[in-house]
Amino acid sequence: MKEISQDRSPRTRPGGRTARTRHAVLEAAAALLAEASPADVTAAQIASRAGVNETTIYRKWGTKEALFTDALLTLSAERLVMTDTGSLRGDLLQVISRVAAFLGTPAGYSLAYMGATGVDATTTALREAFWADRFVKAQAIFERAVSRGEIASADAAQLAYEALIGTLHFRILARRCALDKDIAERIVDLVLCGLLDR
Repeated sequence: MKEISQDRSPRTRPGGRTARTRHAVLEAAAALLAEASPADVTAAQIASRAGVNETTIYRKWGTKEALFTDALLTLSAERLVMTDTGSLRGDLLQVISRVAAFLGTPAGYSLAYMGATGVDATTTALREAFWADRFVKAQAIFERAVSRGEIASADAAQLAYEALIGTLHFRILARRCALDKDIAERIVDLVLCGLLDR
């Protein structure tokens, strides 16, 4: 019971056992999702690989789906780092290339599926928090472009980011098309045309 008690008070020991337990569970869930579909992965398997009690998982996440979403959102946030390339076009090409590479993995595909279909309160909250964070990071890209004089305003940053990522999700997830360099550049240039016409 000691471990469960610590899981219920995560803010009291930052970087301590609670954080290590959470990290181990998220890593185990992400690894298993790279090997099998969400329906085939059980909480017992995750607990066994993470070295924790199965009750810990249900106490902290409530449902297997909420855990999967948390694991995959954490993984994607680590892999989809946005860095300054020196130009808006370069930044957007970097974003679309990294997102495409992630969506092409089993874990990335699972994230997109569960992120779009999950309706329980925990999954919804995790999804909203994830996209809020991505929009903040995307806003920074467009604000840098304003400071460089590439565009006049960053007011349409979120819409432009949605157009970029939405097109990518449709091509990879709905049509199952590969994203080569030429297509990536054309998608970015279409988004840029809309921004430059404003």
